[in-house]
Amino acid sequence: MKPLTTYIDYRAYLSDYYAFQKKRKRNFNHRYFADKAGISSSSFLSRVIDGKRNLTRPMIEKFASALELSSKEKEFFRHLVLFNQAKTAEEKTEHYAAMRGLSGAVHEKFLQADQYDYFKCWYAPVVRELICIHDFQNDFQTIAASVVPSITARQARETVDLLTRLGLIRRLENGRYEQTERSVSADPRITTLSAREYIDAMIEHARASLRTMTRDVRHVSTMTLGVNKAQYDILIQELDAFKERVKRIVADGSPADRVYELNFAVFPVSAVHGLHHRKVLYRRSWLLNRHSITASSSRTVPDNLFAVKPR
Repeated sequence: MKPLTTYIDYRAYLSDYYAFQKKRKRNFNHRYFADKAGISSSSFLSRVIDGKRNLTRPMIEKFASALELSSKEKEFFRHLVLFNQAKTAEEKTEHYAAMRGLSGAVHEKFLQADQYDYFKCWYAPVVRELICIHDFQNDFQTIAASVVPSITARQARETVDLLTRLGLIRRLENGRYEQTERSVSADPRITTLSAREYIDAMIEHARASLRTMTRDVRHVSTMTLGVNKAQYDILIQELDAFKERVKRIVADGSPADRVYELNFAVFPVSAVHGLHHRKVLYRRSWLLNRHSITASSSRTVPDNLFAVKPR
């Protein structure tokens, strides 16, 4: 059975645990687990696994004891449950950060590629593009100054170390860096945690570009539209198709010399009125901002970060 710290869903862990114990012990069943946890209902475990019941904090402790977890694993399990059951992004971020801190103590590898670290700092994708365009030879001060807005040399060094550790870039014998993959995708189960901060940062940069950049290096435009649900779905499909077109444009083989951020935002600015009033006002924004005067394209951003759909 996989280590607890490799899980991002406590219900999946409980399901695997039950199947594993069922194979190991003939007498293991839902009643066995309930007795071990001091729970009167024999169906409680199955209802939790099926998502029909949540775990309260006292119940988390009972489950942790029945699972025979170590003290550090118990703490990880607590945060894992609270992470899954959190109501707000802030709560999820808090518990996910705690899980990350504990995972190193319990198990060396967490998730697939520590993507949380990659997307939590807006400049990590920028540095990933930037460092592979020019031969900086680990001149972190120059790298930092090439990012717009600039970062510190320490942040540049830490980001290069992170990208190297995650296997997103590698250093060649001549000292230059190259990307190991042309694009980076995120595990959709935790994308919302890191992407929220990333998107917020890029929205702020887009706003700042209106004051700090001239129109010849940035493009910002917006439209307010009356649409219905069918038209909205078509617009999203068109945006998805356009994103594919953008990827083909920047992948034509010609060398890049700067990094741009391309943001899309489609969101409602009115309510839906009545069954016969199907049209809704949507705001569509196109934001094209320059990250750096010495960098490349925005193709490192995963697809689900391009379109911010109304929730």
